[in-house]
Amino acid sequence: MIFSRIAVLAPGLIGGSAALAATQAFPKAQLALWTRRAESVPAIRQLMPNADVGTDPALVRGSDLVLLAAPPSVLPSLVQSILPHLSPTTLVTDVSSIKESVEKAVAPLLQGKARWIGSHPMAGSEESGLAAARTNLFQKAPVILTPASSTSSETLRDATTFWQALGARVITMSPSEHDAQVARISHLPHCLAATLVLAAGTSPLSLAGSGYRDTTRIAGGPASLWSEILLGNRSEILASLKTFGTSLARLTTALEKGDATALTKLLEEAAQVRRTLPTP
Repeated sequence: MIFSRIAVLAPGLIGGSAALAATQAFPKAQLALWTRRAESVPAIRQLMPNADVGTDPALVRGSDLVLLAAPPSVLPSLVQSILPHLSPTTLVTDVSSIKESVEKAVAPLLQGKARWIGSHPMAGSEESGLAAARTNLFQKAPVILTPASSTSSETLRDATTFWQALGARVITMSPSEHDAQVARISHLPHCLAATLVLAAGTSPLSLAGSGYRDTTRIAGGPASLWSEILLGNRSEILASLKTFGTSLARLTTALEKGDATALTKLLEEAAQVRRTLPTP
């Protein structure tokens, strides 16, 4: 598929990084950037002066690809606003961290109106907003595509082409499998980082080294967005928290009993799993 016009809606960290990367990956494509707030327009134009920027949903008209980078809760209303400007060949995707609920809310709206497939770039930082966007955010980063049973091979191929052009490693799985796996590798760590920060408190912060900083970095993310994500995937996150509770109970018991053998075994199990983490 030739991407001659690419529209990004709500260009924050992820959407803005996708827009910046797209200008390099598809130098002949016209970029269209939609923002909900008029006061954001000057900053977007300063960062990407050659793009069409504005608050009118009609900006997506004529786009080959539309990237929805707004929070999951606003996607249905956002899609409704752009429906009159889409064509059946338009490829529409998103960047949401939860997929089953988004699929159920968005896919029916686009049926017969455009081609839809869910996306989730496993990239980002504790920072947010357009000011944090960077061109190389997706280099070697996993991007999960979540086709439904009705998704055409052409739609999957075109979405794969787009993300690979931005430097990503594309992985495909169902929306339900996505939510189960991401709950354990992304959502659970955020919960633990947040509770670790609260448990440690402020008194020892002057002593914090790289270990504390590395394990708590993601706790600095936008609270309102993460609250929405955690509630949107709460059944899988609760299941992952129960699994974590089992591991924590093993550690607690070993310490209470002064059982060096059990404690060493647990720590070595964790170290062995950690060593299998793929190199970025």
